[in-house]
Amino acid sequence: MAEMYREISITSVSDAGNVDVESLRSLCKAASLAAFVILFGMLIHNLNAGYLEPTFLGFVDKATDYGDMSKIQNAIEACSLDALQLCSFKYSGFAHMINGLLMMLLGVAVLNVFRFSSPVIAQLAFVAALVSGMGFLTTGVSDIPGTVYASLLRGLNPEHNDAILLMTTMIRGVANIIAITGLGFFAAFTGRAALTSGLFSKWGAWYGYILLVPGLGGLISPIFGFMYLVFVLPWLIWLGLQFRRIAR
Repeated sequence: MAEMYREISITSVSDAGNVDVESLRSLCKAASLAAFVILFGMLIHNLNAGYLEPTFLGFVDKATDYGDMSKIQNAIEACSLDALQLCSFKYSGFAHMINGLLMMLLGVAVLNVFRFSSPVIAQLAFVAALVSGMGFLTTGVSDIPGTVYASLLRGLNPEHNDAILLMTTMIRGVANIIAITGLGFFAAFTGRAALTSGLFSKWGAWYGYILLVPGLGGLISPIFGFMYLVFVLPWLIWLGLQFRRIAR
């Protein structure tokens, strides 16, 4: 009965939205892949924060070390082909850029799957995914091309070395909090739409509300926001599996 409901829902969405069933299936298939790629990116962030950065770069106290510009500069400049264990900032940067783009794809998929069963919630989820995606993308741009640009500026203006590092660190931090908050709301709105329609399994829908904790907590203190790195992993697995099931 549940499978029949899912098939009817996809067909009705396709007909009402003037989108054929195969296009919707292809979108869900792409969204499933996107969720698992984002999961891989989040695993990179966990590896960096939990092992590479404290072990090789000296970021032991997260409340203070990431504000030490000498450590930030060392983390930027230490990366090389001969010392890949020191390249965690670059790994995070590329992962953030990819995750930012793919978050927008997830938003489009959620909007199309739930657009008629929960139209308002689906639109809110899309906006939240867009906000989150732009936040992650901005973080990644700050990490990769932004760091190159900042290095050029520091080389030409050595007297402002620390000021430029502080500026780029601040921009990155604010963008990351925007991304985390958007992700929290996206998970909660997606969960609400799933509970209303019955298209996705309930456990992950309820679990999505947990991501509101770091999402809202990050607006008070970045330390609370970084909790999302652990909480988001099961939710991404659930989301990828739900889209895969719909695609089939």
